[in-house]
Amino acid sequence: MDPLEESRVFLDCFKANAKPDDPLPVWVPMYNLKHDEVEPAIIDLIRTYLDQFGCPQCILPLIVRKVLEEVLADCKENPKSCGFNGQEYKTLQLNHEVISRVNQTCTELLDNAKLNNLLAQLGERGASAEDEPDSGTSGTTVGTGRKMHFSRGLKHRRRTMEDRHVCLPDFNTLYRTKDTEPTAFYGVYDGHGGQEAASFAASHLHYYIAQSEHYPHDMEQAFREAFQKTDKLFLEKCENHHLNSGSTAVACVHHIHSKRIDLAWVGDSQAILVRRNPGESVYKPLVHPTHVATDPDEQARIEKEGGIVIHWNGQFRVSGQLAITRAIGNRFYKPFVTANPSVSLNQCTEDDLLLILASDGLWEGYNEYLTSMFVLYAIRKFP
Repeated sequence: MDPLEESRVFLDCFKANAKPDDPLPVWVPMYNLKHDEVEPAIIDLIRTYLDQFGCPQCILPLIVRKVLEEVLADCKENPKSCGFNGQEYKTLQLNHEVISRVNQTCTELLDNAKLNNLLAQLGERGASAEDEPDSGTSGTTVGTGRKMHFSRGLKHRRRTMEDRHVCLPDFNTLYRTKDTEPTAFYGVYDGHGGQEAASFAASHLHYYIAQSEHYPHDMEQAFREAFQKTDKLFLEKCENHHLNSGSTAVACVHHIHSKRIDLAWVGDSQAILVRRNPGESVYKPLVHPTHVATDPDEQARIEKEGGIVIHWNGQFRVSGQLAITRAIGNRFYKPFVTANPSVSLNQCTEDDLLLILASDGLWEGYNEYLTSMFVLYAIRKFP
């Protein structure tokens, strides 16, 4: 389908299924937001809400930018209506303002003239991309909105889903980065002790990567700066709201034309590159080493900082509790459980077919080789 037809299908679905009177259509965190945390939170609320109705990638960034500008203008002109209490923004009230704006915008776009005007911005962007290098290959898949990723989250035995994942195939457009080529962002956040840390990281980490003065020319420094800032801001919320949760994170920026995959991680989630030709080297681990208490280097680092690693209940744990040694949050384990990430910068080859990111919930059940072979089989069996 072309962008206009895709957009019409989405808007018809939205009209049929949206419930404007629903007081809480998306999950809202219990903590308040500071000024520099509002923009990424608004974008995340819009994306999460529109994903429920299958909003296509061709129109999603356009709606997000339109609603974002309107809500930020409201925050400036009439902050109380957006939940500002003089120091911070109340997330529930801000959520009501954002969802109300999204409902209004999508209702207006049912008018073909207004939809065409909005999609004209997509046409302008596509025209400017024609002169970019390699625009006839992988770059056009982003421009045409063809889906290049698949994602799924599964809750096992816990009462609530504490993990999050983020897929942003049009990262440079959505966040207006300084990239000179199309980029995509993917992240997996494995929460523990609650869902607040994973939720905050999933809405803010990639924003701080994009906003870093080091992005995109020094990805390692941009990653480190963003991880540390996300951790610092979340720890402040832990102090104010008595939160104890933490989250591992693996974050990936895919530079599409230059075929680079840059990753940073804390904790034990894994990412692998799967190659086209099965064999002993069918996959390449990109996250190495993982940050677990069984790693002698991590044990030495923690003990040097005054912490302790204890063998308890069949495995090594920080202070006898945490099996991971790096994470966002976990305020009672600082500074031993640091948020300083490891970084891996990778140049892809023609043989690299796809990237798999997942939490330890997958890798503890299926090793990298079995997972790679299963996905290759599924693609070839059901192309």
